[in-house]
Amino acid sequence: MKTICLIRHGKAAMAGADHERELDEDGIIQANSLKDKLVNLGLKSNKIYASPFKRAVQTIKPFSETNTDIIIEEVKELEEIHMPKDENLSKHEIIEKMWADENFKIGDADSHQVHFKKISPFLNNLFEDFKSKNEDLVIISHGVLIGLILKFFFKIKFGFQDWKSMTMPDIYFLNFDDDNQFIEMKRDNNNIERIFKI
Repeated sequence: MKTICLIRHGKAAMAGADHERELDEDGIIQANSLKDKLVNLGLKSNKIYASPFKRAVQTIKPFSETNTDIIIEEVKELEEIHMPKDENLSKHEIIEKMWADENFKIGDADSHQVHFKKISPFLNNLFEDFKSKNEDLVIISHGVLIGLILKFFFKIKFGFQDWKSMTMPDIYFLNFDDDNQFIEMKRDNNNIERIFKI
């Protein structure tokens, strides 16, 4: 059996530009707790694909440092989807509308459907590489983007309430048999210290 491990980053400070926000005190503790969890699971992978946003890289760095063979590859396609502000809608209202209608967008930002199409070539190449190797695949990204990957790429039911129930950090394990056939998805955020619920 092989596994694709999709991880949402830990809790970050709110101040500063979105891509520069760093883990706060809770997030640092979460990252070290996540490291212990992943080590105990015995994932077999020498490369981690990460959003280049600081909070994502910082969340997975303690795990990467447990083995000198593990490298982190920062990938633009794993950045969170851009959601500009709107004077009539709160951020959560925008997110809810986007999950309800895959073509809904604010201003010049992308809808879920358009954003997914942009990152599809990267995901296709990544999954083909996963199928050709006897290794697990570890990806760390952001809540909405992980939801889009589950919904559009793996055809797993995922909507606003699923996004709303996500924690920081959060982990989704997609298990495949030796013929690369999907078996099941398991969400497992157990045994993470100071897990944060929105």
